[in-house]
Amino acid sequence: MKISDRITGPALSLFGAAVIVGATKLPTVPGVRFGADLMPTLVGIGFIGLGIAISMGAFIAGGGQKLVDLSEWHVPMRKKLAAFWTLAGLVLGIFLFESVGFPLYAFIYMAVLMLLMGASWLVTVIVSPTVVLLLYVGFSKGLLVPLPAGLLGGILS
Repeated sequence: MKISDRITGPALSLFGAAVIVGATKLPTVPGVRFGADLMPTLVGIGFIGLGIAISMGAFIAGGGQKLVDLSEWHVPMRKKLAAFWTLAGLVLGIFLFESVGFPLYAFIYMAVLMLLMGASWLVTVIVSPTVVLLLYVGFSKGLLVPLPAGLLGGILS
C-alpha cells in the first residue's frame, strides 16, 4: 500500500496542530518552572514542521501518482485487520479511555493486536497483562501521571 506524500504531509501537520491544541488544555503543575504543555507543544511543532517538509517535497516532485495505491498490498487478511485495529483501536480508545480505564483498555488493545499479529494465546496471556501492569505502575505511581483506573478502580487503588 502506498499513500501519497500529498496526503501524508498535511495529515502530519494537522496531527501536530491537534497535539498543540490538546496541550493547551493540560492543567498546570504547581511548583514546576515549565508547564505540562511544553513537551507536547514541542512535539506538535515538530509534527507540523515534518508535515510541511514532506508536503513541500511532494509538490516539488510533482504529481502523477495516485493518492492511495492498494495494488501492491497483497498481505493476508489477518495482517490487514492488524493494521486496521492499530488505528481503529486508538480512535476507540479516545472515547473509552476514561470510562473503561487505562489498564483494561490497554490489555484488550494489546491482546487483540498481538493475536492479529500472530502471537500465540499463551504468549498473549502472559505478555499483555504484564506489560500493561508495568506501564500502569510505572506511569501512575512512578511518574505520577494520572491514568484512569476505570472499571478496575477498586482493585488497583
